[in-house]
Amino acid sequence: MKDRDPGFEFTLLGPVRARYDGVTVDLGPPRTREVLAVLLAAAGRTVALPLLVDGVWDEGDRPARAEHSARTHIWRLRRALARHTPEPVLVTVGDGYALRVPARAVDAWAFERALARAGEVRAAGGPAEQAREVLSEALALWTGEPLAGLRGPHAGALRARFAGVRQALLEARLELDAELGDRPRLAAEAGALVMEYPASQRLRAVQMLALYRSGRQAEALGVYEDTRRYLSAELGHVPPGQRGPCAELAALHRRILCSDPSLRLPATDPQPKPPGGHAFPSAVGGFTGRTEQVRELTESLTRPDTAAVVISAVNGMAGVGKTTLAVHTAHGLVDAFPDGRLYADLRGADAEPLQPHAVLEGFLRELGTADEDIPEDAEERVARYRSLLAERRMLLLLDNAASCEQLRPLIPGAAGCTVLVTSRAWLTGLPGARHLRLDVMPLAEALDLLRRTVGDRAVDDDPEAAAALAAACGFLPLALRIVASRLAAEPGRTLVDMVRCLTDERGRLDELRTGETAVEAAFELSYATLTAGQARAFRLLSVVDVPDLALPSAAALLGLGTDEAEELLESLVELNLLESHRLDRYHFHDLVRAFARARSTREDSPGTTARAVAGLLDFALATARNADAVAHSTEPGERTLIDVAVASPGLAFGTAQEATDWMREETALQRMLIARACADDTLPLSQAADLIDRLNTVLSGIAHLTAVTEQAQQVAEVAARRGDRPSEALARYVRGNALWHANSFPEAESELTRSLELSDGQAGVRLRASAHLTLCANARVHGRFDAAVVHGEASVRLFRALGAATAEGTALGELAFNYARQGHLTEARAAAERGARLVGGRESVSKAIGLYYLARVLRLCDVREEALRRADEGLVLFRALNVSSFEAASGNLIAELQAEEGQYALAAHTAETFLPLARRVSAMLEGGLLRTLGRSLPHLGQHARADACLRGALDLFERLRSHQDAQQIRHLLAGRRAPAPPFIPR
Repeated sequence: MKDRDPGFEFTLLGPVRARYDGVTVDLGPPRTREVLAVLLAAAGRTVALPLLVDGVWDEGDRPARAEHSARTHIWRLRRALARHTPEPVLVTVGDGYALRVPARAVDAWAFERALARAGEVRAAGGPAEQAREVLSEALALWTGEPLAGLRGPHAGALRARFAGVRQALLEARLELDAELGDRPRLAAEAGALVMEYPASQRLRAVQMLALYRSGRQAEALGVYEDTRRYLSAELGHVPPGQRGPCAELAALHRRILCSDPSLRLPATDPQPKPPGGHAFPSAVGGFTGRTEQVRELTESLTRPDTAAVVISAVNGMAGVGKTTLAVHTAHGLVDAFPDGRLYADLRGADAEPLQPHAVLEGFLRELGTADEDIPEDAEERVARYRSLLAERRMLLLLDNAASCEQLRPLIPGAAGCTVLVTSRAWLTGLPGARHLRLDVMPLAEALDLLRRTVGDRAVDDDPEAAAALAAACGFLPLALRIVASRLAAEPGRTLVDMVRCLTDERGRLDELRTGETAVEAAFELSYATLTAGQARAFRLLSVVDVPDLALPSAAALLGLGTDEAEELLESLVELNLLESHRLDRYHFHDLVRAFARARSTREDSPGTTARAVAGLLDFALATARNADAVAHSTEPGERTLIDVAVASPGLAFGTAQEATDWMREETALQRMLIARACADDTLPLSQAADLIDRLNTVLSGIAHLTAVTEQAQQVAEVAARRGDRPSEALARYVRGNALWHANSFPEAESELTRSLELSDGQAGVRLRASAHLTLCANARVHGRFDAAVVHGEASVRLFRALGAATAEGTALGELAFNYARQGHLTEARAAAERGARLVGGRESVSKAIGLYYLARVLRLCDVREEALRRADEGLVLFRALNVSSFEAASGNLIAELQAEEGQYALAAHTAETFLPLARRVSAMLEGGLLRTLGRSLPHLGQHARADACLRGALDLFERLRSHQDAQQIRHLLAGRRAPAPPFIPR
């Protein structure tokens, strides 16, 4: 930590204080501090004695000998400052006084200078971020009411002046926030400042823009209407033609009305630190030849064409080097595309090529979209993707495409981006694309490729053998690289030896010249050199159909320790039979994978393959259980709903973030294993069902919930066919729970009810208790409180019988709310308090939920102050544990409590703050927050925006078929005249 510079520090933006080298200076009585304030405000200029007197005393309280009193305070101040330094600080200048301190010593001087400094930064070409930092640092100096406790005329004038400076700084900083577009809660902050400074049209403009960019156009227009009304009322003495909003605000209103595209958020960095660095794979070392093709591609990809997206498509036979050429060319064009690049292997050679929907999910994530913000609907996902690419200059490399149909959703919608595609097929149906047919290498380039690997001497000493070897490989780059790597790995073998080896495989050589089977022949040569352990690993790794595999997962598949597995995998990488573009993650080239799978089919029995996959499934489930336990601060087996054994200890995690990161990274593997268990009856379906449950409890987001419901349905159907009631019961529960969190309430109830029917016997007690709990919440949402109580009491009873105190506490919290809605407030409060005690040990999600449930009940018991305190405590925990759904729910509850207490400005600010989060996690919560805004804003004079909020809430509740909520909103909208029914929380 840097030592403090010695010297004085003075504060005016709060209580007047002085420090020297961090030590507080005793300034004496308030009048002495008044004198100091007058001198500090002069910024080093001399203050004449009469002016000093006028600044310290009003006419009514001025002493008879005011100048003598002023000199006394000057003497006290000089003595106080001199105790800390012999240097003269307070000096006499004629009939006046001056403070000789540097500008940096006085907070107010830096405060007042900040706006000019920010302007200088921008004028000099500095970034908006730097100017904003200047303003933010200045605003941080404001610690409270300036000159707090001082009442002289000069102090009052200074307070007014500083308040004006603060407003100007806030306006400037929020305008920079809007320009940068990196503040998701900008609408909330702007709304709060509009309440503090209602006459500021600059702040209202920021609020309108922030609301519009959040998809809330009606509210943005409502702000303008409220501004017009406010100005008309406040400026009643001004001629009517001069009362309206300023020209800038009116222009913004017109642009919002017509959805001006220029109002969209500024482009952000499209490469938000994806795992492993840049999106493109590493270029192949020693790239050889293809000079003409590189030139042609480069010209094609960089041609000036503003009318359409530039597309270049490279096609050719497998192994001809399409990907190598494309990646090499793309790396050379990085500087030509300043907004970034995207890459995807579309796996066109697989039996099931990658779906565009899945590719877009990855692209949206790399473009900075949070998981919970990725749309599930295919058309919405394409629209979001193309919107993010609009007005950007990016290079997209779409490798190994299967068809035009696969590519079309991935093509940007407007000019600016450039697309490079590789495919084995001619993509003649791709509009506007320029096509490059890549053939095998000419002899000279093939020999250069050999030289790169085996050395110039080996080729030059026997050029005929080198040419024969190139011909035997069909001049195919993939085959040439494999053969050359074998030669490099076996220094004793000559080119003639390798040619003789290939000649002995005369049938294979014929294939090598004609197509993909020729590549298989080359693979056979490399495969024959493997040790038994290498060959087994090579074969078994190929049966896992995922883009890549992490080292721990590969070790589990092979039944080996991590170190032994790593040694095997790295040896395969060195032999070019496996690739690793990211640390501890491995994948096959698609042709190598196809060869390895064929070898596995011939050499490995079905039982061997099934045992390997079963080991991987067991490891994945054990690791997912560990992740679930860390994320929710429970023991690993505490949340297991049916009796499913695992043999592997799985990976351990230190933090909830590590746990969720692993689950997110391995989602593709987990889903593949679940699908494999559904297809192979030798794999334990119960483990697949339990794995889906972990996917449902650890990760969040609407798109993720949709995938969970689909796979849970698949497991349930397979379990039903196999007569596996426990697995079907768990899958039905997981699907129902996911549907409930996605606000699909009727379908959720059907699945949960079926789960109850299936989960009979002692082994299904925890599952039945969990299903009853979600059914309780489902009935509560629909206002069926008697039914909710029946389910809630059943859940509590079952969890209590199991001795599951934490789960019982959670169930009591849900049950208590329904007791309260029945009017049984005493029983409700007792149940909620008991529930909070049961879950209130360590800091965990369960404890936070208990606090949230208790706050809801206390609110209904009319104990709002304690309810607010408990809700705040829960909110802190939810944020720390990254439980976004309950964080939004807590914000909704707090806003409602504030509104009921008449704290309308605070309620509106809270609701505005939590709206961005609610929009990502729950339409019900979004509707609730809009309702609170609609009920609060009229009290703040914002009637038009209030109506827009209520209409937005009504639309949401109608789509969710939440009829009571929708009816209440209708009453509120109609009810500027008729009294609205009492607010009924759910």
